[in-house]
Amino acid sequence: MYLPQAGAKPSVVKNRAFGAATAVQRGDTAVMYALDVFTTDPTAITTSEAMEISYEKTDSVLADHTDTLAEAIGDELIYNWIRGVKPAVGGGTTVEFIPAGRRIPTSGSSTAVNAEDGQTGNRKATTYKEVQAMQAKFNKDNVAKDGRYAMMESYMYQEFIDSLSANQMAAFQESADLANGIIGKFAGFTFLERTSVLAIQAGGTFRLPGEALGATDNLASIFWQKNSVTKALGDTKLFQDMDNPLYYGDIHSGLVKMGGRCRREDWKGIGLIVQAATA
Repeated sequence: MYLPQAGAKPSVVKNRAFGAATAVQRGDTAVMYALDVFTTDPTAITTSEAMEISYEKTDSVLADHTDTLAEAIGDELIYNWIRGVKPAVGGGTTVEFIPAGRRIPTSGSSTAVNAEDGQTGNRKATTYKEVQAMQAKFNKDNVAKDGRYAMMESYMYQEFIDSLSANQMAAFQESADLANGIIGKFAGFTFLERTSVLAIQAGGTFRLPGEALGATDNLASIFWQKNSVTKALGDTKLFQDMDNPLYYGDIHSGLVKMGGRCRREDWKGIGLIVQAATA
């Protein structure tokens, strides 16, 4: 997929002298992103098994396939939004990630990490001040004020909640729309929550989607404006091979095609809040 990038805006001249102005062409470019194909490993339900169980296992298996695909492409889409692929000089492509200037470190008190995820030690807690700093960054970049979202990692979200005053908490909860997955609104951002969002290794490399965390990794939550990111998502296709003679039963699997990235080469309209190590 290709996304056109507008070139430089025209200059403004005050009290231009008499005569024709010099016309210049706007040098537009394009960024691109690939569409990946995600498939599930096939599941077999034997005929003898189907005769013995007392519930509709086929429905349960198909739900597993659709839910697992949805979770996987959710991980991948967030990763794609902070990762860009662009043509390289001399051919080929280069990969770049959201720059350090668009990553805001946490600033709260030293807090123990969740050791069950693989991290060790303490990190500075997430507070509402980082969200306000992200709001200021978006405002400074002239990013549209509507359609701003935050996807918070579960533990970072809990730390954010703990930092709110009683009045801030009341306003946040009042703006929730749980039926649509919205847990609240703060500083112009509509908040969503996910068990995993992003993680960055101590050397600065982002963990791949689904990759296990390391002891010194730092978690990150992502903020975006809806027009600053894009995705292409196809319908989920479920495959069924009934009465397969090799497996003496039915075979089920699923497929979906998806891609996405940040629309802008300058990364405006997207940002991260990243756990900061304690001294």
